[in-house]
Order: sequence, then structure tokens, then C-alpha cells
Amino acid sequence: MKQQKKAATIIGILFLIALILNIVANEISEPVLDSSVYLSHAYSHRYLLVVVNLLNMICAIAMIFIPIVLLPVVRYQQKPLVIGYIIFRGLEGILFLFIAIKTFSFIDVSKMFLTNDTRHDIAAATGNMVIAEIHWATIVYLIIFCCGALVFYYLLLKSGLVPRWLSVWGLVAVLLLVMGAIMAMFGLGIFKTIPLMQGMAWFAPPIALNEFVLALWLIIKGFSYAQKYEPAHSLQIR
Repeated sequence: MKQQKKAATIIGILFLIALILNIVANEISEPVLDSSVYLSHAYSHRYLLVVVNLLNMICAIAMIFIPIVLLPVVRYQQKPLVIGYIIFRGLEGILFLFIAIKTFSFIDVSKMFLTNDTRHDIAAATGNMVIAEIHWATIVYLIIFCCGALVFYYLLLKSGLVPRWLSVWGLVAVLLLVMGAIMAMFGLGIFKTIPLMQGMAWFAPPIALNEFVLALWLIIKGFSYAQKYEPAHSLQIR
């Protein structure tokens, strides 16, 4: 029981780390990396971008550790699904790191733009290429995140480790995010006229709020519903 409560607390803290630091990083970096000013702002704000990317790397590490901590609690129920969740979370963390590392490129592109008048066109072209890579990597990241989240909330629903309403809320919120990611991939709806992350702001709040509530529930309550579904001895690693 103590191990179960400890695992729930750790998972809740990891969710909060990933969620809060990612929000903070996005709020800090958005004004600097706005497409209309990044060539002139990125280099002068390079130390800020370093901090932003360090925060994002911490987020990626937190994401990867969530299924590792969860594994001893749930793997006896749906082992193939748990393995799938671990794979999706691992890929998600790797893509998150890739996006963070790519963002560092803006510092060099901005420096080229500011220090060499004859290479403005090259800097602009290079910057546009980096933006395109981050754009598509982010879409792939969103899809992988959704796949992993669907597995995660399905496991919570089947296991009863948290209240049913919390799992169902998560599943519905993820489906909304999937719809947004697919629309972004094909440039449909609002994504015809506004950038990716501005458009996803219409689809992401329900899952972000769900993860925040879930994190608090795990920290305060733990996996308090598990014993109603499984005897205590079944929580052991098999």
C-alpha cells in the first residue's frame, strides 16, 4: 500500500513538472520566437532561450519517467498496453528533446542575420527551414502524445486506479486533441489562417486541465480506488 501511494505521488509530481514547466517555457519563448521577429530577437535573447530549452528538456525527462513509475502498479492488468504506453512515452520524450534542440538553431540563425548583412537571405531561408521542421515534428509529437494518452486513460479506466469520471474526461479530451492534430496536419479549419500552436490552443485546454486535476488527485488521494478492483497481493510485480 505504501509503495502504491508513493508511486501515485511521484507520478502526480511528474505530471505537474511536465505540465507547468512546458506552459512556462511556451509563455517565455513565444514573444522571442514569433515568426515576424525571431531573426532579430533570438540571438539577443539567447540566454533566455537556453533556459527555455532546459525547462523543456526537464519536461521530456518527466514524461519518460511517468510510465516507468507506473509500470509496477498496472502491468499485471494489460501488459501489452503498458508496453505500448512506455513506447509512446519514450517516443514523445525523444521528439520533445528534438524540438528543444532544434530551437537552439534559432540562436545561430539570428546571429548570422544580425552580424552579416550579405547573408540575410540565407539566414531567412535557414530559419524558415527550421520552423518547418519544428512544425511537422510538433504535429507528429501531438499524434504520438495522443496515442500514448489514449492507452494511459484506457488503462486507468479498466483498472479503476482513479475515479471513472477522471478517466473518461481524459479520453474525451484526448479525442478532441486528436481532432485538432489531424486538422493541423491537413491544414483544415482554423489552421488555414493561424499558426499551429495558436490553433491548438482551441483543442489543448481540456487535456491540460485534466492532467492538472489528475496530478493533484494522485498526490492527495493516490491510487485509492485500486483495492476495490484487485486484491492487495495482485499489486506485486509479476
